[in-house]
Amino acid sequence: MEVLFFTAFALSLAFAVQPGVIGFEALRRGIASGWSAALHVELGSLVGDGVWAALALLGASVLFQNRFVTLLLGLFGSGLILRYAWDAWRASRQDIAIAADGDARSNHFVAGAMLSLSNPQNITAWLGMSGAIIGLGFLNPQPIHLLVFFSGFMIAQVCWCFFFATVVEYGRRLLNQRIFRRINLACALFLAYIGCQLFAQTLRLALT
Repeated sequence: MEVLFFTAFALSLAFAVQPGVIGFEALRRGIASGWSAALHVELGSLVGDGVWAALALLGASVLFQNRFVTLLLGLFGSGLILRYAWDAWRASRQDIAIAADGDARSNHFVAGAMLSLSNPQNITAWLGMSGAIIGLGFLNPQPIHLLVFFSGFMIAQVCWCFFFATVVEYGRRLLNQRIFRRINLACALFLAYIGCQLFAQTLRLALT
């Protein structure tokens, strides 16, 4: 059980440190609104992670082999990501009004949750990670094994949320408006690329 838990913990951290939509959006919002904003985006994404994890570990992912469900999620996800790319682009064209930590003008938690829930590719990642249970010798995993694996993964994710938000909070104190704009520009380009890529994949699926 200990090996299973710490394997899940390590896989979770490896998954978290990879650059992705959630990280860039948390960075962008954290720069403008501080530690709380970055933390809430990251914590919100755990809602989606939990849903995708449950589907993968419980074998319910077969539901998402339905073309209509996949197309709907793909279109919604690409539209949402492109919307945030546009917000980042606009922010890169002007000085940022730095808000005090705890600013609640935007629902950062919901943004994180929606970004995570609208990405159907997360189910693929979770199916791969769930295979680690079998790789560790649990050829017929019981509910307790799934629970231990899920717990290890999610605990590591929560730790990462607080760590990342703290890094963003301290980092924003060292930056000036020019760097803020460049970071927003980088976020806009990255989000636009991911959004267009997801849209293209969804379009190819619709045409096949």
